[in-house]
This record gives sequence, structure tokens and C-alpha cells, in this order.
Amino acid sequence: MPSRTYGQYCALAKSLDVVGDRWTLLVVRELLDGPARYGDLLAALAPIATDMLANRLRQMETDGLVVRRHLPKPASGAVYDLTDDGRALEGIVDAHARWGRRLLGTRRPGDVVRPQWLARAVRAFVRDDRDGPPVTLRLVVPEGEVTLAVGPDGIEAAGEDAPVDVTLRGHAETLLAAMDPERFGELAASGALQVDGEPDAVRRVGELFG
Repeated sequence: MPSRTYGQYCALAKSLDVVGDRWTLLVVRELLDGPARYGDLLAALAPIATDMLANRLRQMETDGLVVRRHLPKPASGAVYDLTDDGRALEGIVDAHARWGRRLLGTRRPGDVVRPQWLARAVRAFVRDDRDGPPVTLRLVVPEGEVTLAVGPDGIEAAGEDAPVDVTLRGHAETLLAAMDPERFGELAASGALQVDGEPDAVRRVGELFG
């Protein structure tokens, strides 16, 4: 039984007993991209304190959301990975991202940005009914870049050397705003969003979101 519980026989209450603590879903967000070492999680989740992360990971192991496993030689150390139950939270993570989109507003000084979070935003915001050929999209912000292959059947991370159809450059808040189809053209016209790619590919990117 979780150390803290709502004590209610309700599916929502029971799920919040497990995932309602601070940082839990953000740990899941990071591990949805694949297994990670403790130090990498600590850096990715800044400004989390190390004792908070250690306690949260222990509780998530107890709850069956993550598993810690040692790397096979010649590698050393251990990584944390999501269990099937942990990975099943992806839809919940994306639903929170869609709901929280309206809360982004102006980025506050000190707010941390990682390019990987833009990739999660793409996964959360793209239309379920998208069709047509896949498009490889690169998002570039001052903090770094991420490349995704977006197709009708899924979204996959692409390597840095992958051929790119469309590149979007700007600050994180601009790229997030551009995922609103009503603002894509406006931001590109203003110059805040820099768009590189063939017109047909750019049009397809603009139609991905809804």
C-alpha cells in the first residue's frame, strides 16, 4: 500500500495514490524516451534535489512503475527503466501536456527548457487523424535541438544525421506556440519562427497539429 493514500475506493483516487506525488510523472516523462542513469535523470529534472529523486525512484520501484537494472559488461553502473505499467502512463502524460498548454504563457526567467520536452509536446499535440507521407522535423532552440520522424502510424526519434524535411528555429515558447495551426503562419511571417524546407513539406508540418 502507498505510504500516503486518499483512502477512497475509486479508480482515480487509487491511481493518484501512485502517481499523484510531485515529480513522479516528470520522471515518467524522462523515461518514456528510454532507460536512464541516475545522474542523467538528476540533470534532466533540474532543479530536483538528489534526495527527492532518490526517494521518488525508490517509491516508484515499490509501486511497480520503474525497475533498476545493471548494465551488461563492458558497460558499468545501472539504469532506471519503465515497467509496462509505467509505460502505460504515456497517455496520461500527454493528456496533462495538452491540458497544460494554455498555462505556458510567457516563459518566466529561470524556467528550464530541454529540447526533449519539445519532442514530447509534438507527441502530445499532433492530430490523431494525420495522414499522408511521413515528415522528418527538426526543432532547434538555443538550448539544443531534436529531430523527429512524424508519420501517420507513429512518431520516432531520428538521429542527427537523418535527412530533414523541415527545420523550425526559434525560442522554445515560439516553437510551442507554432504548434497551434492558427499561429504557425503568423509566427513565420513575423520572423520569430524561422522555417526551412520545401513548401509542400512545410505545409504538411503546419497541418500536423490541431
